[in-house]
Amino acid sequence: MLGQDPIKAGEQLQRFAENLQQKAQRYSALHQRLGSVGVTERSAGGEVTVTVDANGVLTDLELSERTKGMDPAMVSATIMSCLRQAQAKLREQVATLVHETVGDDPAGNNIVNQYAERFPDPVDEDGDDPSLRELSIGRLEDESAERKPEPRRPRPRPLEDEDDDLGGGSILRR
Repeated sequence: MLGQDPIKAGEQLQRFAENLQQKAQRYSALHQRLGSVGVTERSAGGEVTVTVDANGVLTDLELSERTKGMDPAMVSATIMSCLRQAQAKLREQVATLVHETVGDDPAGNNIVNQYAERFPDPVDEDGDDPSLRELSIGRLEDESAERKPEPRRPRPRPLEDEDDDLGGGSILRR
């Protein structure tokens, strides 16, 4: 890397140090810009509004009057859908900030990739929001129907000639 000429070697080291200083300044600026990033997302019907910070953490949740009387599972699904959408928008904002601030840099690309892994697109291949799909495990019984207790099975009695180390007697009897 460094040539035999000490003057040229010194100049190369100087340029290398200047490049490192510039890179450090760009990453410091990126850090400051990322600290002020936040995304707010509202559901299509306006029932739910969520805000996430630069880490994708929910920092604000607002439920409108429209959520009164809604099925709680639907409210929950709407919240989660809005959260995923906000996090996906955050991922896009971070990618833009990284490329504007530090350019195409391995460390910057690593930041973008980490956000992409943590916050994938909220929509699957069919265009459906996965949080709104209904999943079921088996069949629910009718709650109004009475449950009949299962018959008790008698315990098998040991044969009299078995060696049970209790001397043939019960440990419950005296």
